[in-house]
Amino acid sequence: MDRIVGATVAAIEVGGEPGLRVNDIARDSEVSVATLYHHFGDREGLVVAARQKQYVGSTGIYYERFSQAVRGASSCAELSKVLCEFFGHATDESSRAVRFLRAEIIGSSRTRPQLATALREVQEDLTGKLTLVFADAQERGLMRNTISARAIAEFALAIHLGSVLPDLLAGENGRSTLLDPMFSEFIESLLVVRS
Repeated sequence: MDRIVGATVAAIEVGGEPGLRVNDIARDSEVSVATLYHHFGDREGLVVAARQKQYVGSTGIYYERFSQAVRGASSCAELSKVLCEFFGHATDESSRAVRFLRAEIIGSSRTRPQLATALREVQEDLTGKLTLVFADAQERGLMRNTISARAIAEFALAIHLGSVLPDLLAGENGRSTLLDPMFSEFIESLLVVRS
């Protein structure tokens, strides 16, 4: 299954969804067309599996590393630094292509219920994991508990998913964002316990 999905992702990256041919995917993944249909139902099922894999890879928040950094923070200042880096990475120039890919996949899900369901499952899983991370910081007295950990997780992911906006505003002429100072102010005023 991984080989089939990998071959589908590669085909989409080269020729886009319109150029995707089931026979080519079967050949490239060394399975029969019948096997492909058995596991994915139809061409759309194959595309959804590939888009879901791309989306999971494009979340870019490096959950494990972020989780370890938050859990390793022993002071409000350390937590503030971790959170600023997290939000700053969301708009970093190095992840620009990934942001556009993510936006493309989300846009495609508007008219594809199967893809929308798959993306919803990915987001719900990630929201749940981040909720636990933020709840732990609240329990340790590093993060204010006047906002629920779930709301903080949803907000963090909304910022992350919407981080393509500065790219759209800049166009192809370069990029600058005024969000970094906003992130810092938000973190200091609303999230982190004041020392």
